[in-house]
Amino acid sequence: MRVFDLLVRTLLTAVCCVPSALGLADEPLPAAKDIVARYDAALGGRAAILKHTSTTMRGTITIPGSASDRVTVLPFVYLARAPYQRVERVSLPNNGGDAIDGFDGEVAWSFDPRTKKADVYTGDDRESAKRDADYYYPLDELSWFKSMETVGEEEFEGQRCFRLHGINNWNKSNDHFYDRDTGLLAGYEFASEMGPTHEIFSDYQKVDGVLFPMKQTVKVKNGDNWVVREVLDYASVTFNDVDAAAFKLPQPVQDLLAGRGVTPAGPK
Repeated sequence: MRVFDLLVRTLLTAVCCVPSALGLADEPLPAAKDIVARYDAALGGRAAILKHTSTTMRGTITIPGSASDRVTVLPFVYLARAPYQRVERVSLPNNGGDAIDGFDGEVAWSFDPRTKKADVYTGDDRESAKRDADYYYPLDELSWFKSMETVGEEEFEGQRCFRLHGINNWNKSNDHFYDRDTGLLAGYEFASEMGPTHEIFSDYQKVDGVLFPMKQTVKVKNGDNWVVREVLDYASVTFNDVDAAAFKLPQPVQDLLAGRGVTPAGPK
């Protein structure tokens, strides 16, 4: 998974009509497909998920300071639209502009206002960006993996969870943890540029019929300890309010593609 500067990917989660916990201590572990099916049911079911076609999320990213640095809090806006469109804007301090990251359905890109530099991603990075933009990821989850199997039941960030070990379609390990009692996604464990990484979903609240994790925490392993690197707190989440025009490529990205002889198709 590619972690864009400060933002991490967002997905819909809900817990209405949660079935009873799968399996007992003396029974075999449930299959990955059954745990994922239970998760989809906890979301409210397929119809409830497909009811929504776009999302606007606003909030703040908190970056803990070192011994000599103050805590940094940055506002962000995240827009998503089915089936594979997203754009993330993080407002930098001191009127430094917006760091932007996006996927318009075809092109994975980013823009850094500090350097005025645009980037376009290919290969595995593009596939990772498309996966992150999959609006219906809970329903599509297993299609992104070559293999996914239940490997145990263990503690993950204070929750008793089923651990699913996945190898994604570009051969990267990405493990999913589902709360044994509620069926909700508790988090991921994967390797990032920062090292072994936990992405944790918590503070679920119901928004337009589904539960949404209003807090996402990223931790990185430092020796034997997991250290918080950033915390996303969502102040508002609204559905079905994003137009396709929101995903138009910024001019610097268009210029970069033109220099490569590529004419972007534009959002649909």
